Amino acid sequence: MKRIAIFAHYDAAGEVKPYILTYLKALRAHCDAIAFVSTATLPEHQLAKVRDFCATATLRENVGLDFCMWQAALGSLDLSDADELLLANSSVFGPVFPLGPIFEQMSRRECDFWGMTDSYEIAWHLQSYFLLFKRAAFTSERFKTFFRGVLPYRDKDQVIRSYELGLTRFLEEGGLVPAAFVPMAAWVKSESGKRKLRARRRNATAFYPMELLHAGMPLVKVQLLRDNPGKVRLKPVLRTMGELGYDLTQIQY
Repeated sequence: MKRIAIFAHYDAAGEVKPYILTYLKALRAHCDAIAFVSTATLPEHQLAKVRDFCATATLRENVGLDFCMWQAALGSLDLSDADELLLANSSVFGPVFPLGPIFEQMSRRECDFWGMTDSYEIAWHLQSYFLLFKRAAFTSERFKTFFRGVLPYRDKDQVIRSYELGLTRFLEEGGLVPAAFVPMAAWVKSESGKRKLRARRRNATAFYPMELLHAGMPLVKVQLLRDNPGKVRLKPVLRTMGELGYDLTQIQY
């Protein structure tokens, strides 16, 4: 199994913070190579921090967010003998659970591409902070067409609607099968409960972080701990992360 990752990074302060290195180290243990792309203004001593874990480290203009970073790296990567392609970004803390068993479990799942979580916000889709494409997906004309068409939008909402939501829908319409490691309805038993959950059109990482952690989700969104958009109790989240062995001193924004 040869797995290649592209890691999209941004930091307003022009830093590679410790939590990024923790995440990259964990990814490198399960990826044959990582291409690091950042739209932050990183001086060389900051960029040098990632070179122990990443095969390449490049800087780009800050347009198009993650999708333009992934697009740029895809144009230079040789994926001819790769089995899986991972697209990840710097918007999460973790992992708080080992990634190996997750990769193994999902490699056996009957799907063509998968994300850690899904969301019903706006419309159902896989969330784009962690997306893995099996060979049938990333070699498909559908995948190539999508990334050839990515434009350097500056508006985050436009990127979310066109690309985060659009990618799942576009690939699925082409016959490729999506899956989520922890589906949003995984902790809801009744069908009526599942319907209510879908109707709320919520982002699970913002509104249900404890449910996700209890279900084995290994990553916690930076936005959750920094902005708390779902107005949830954060103390249990932080306590659980610490109990699972995550160094809470790394939580920096």
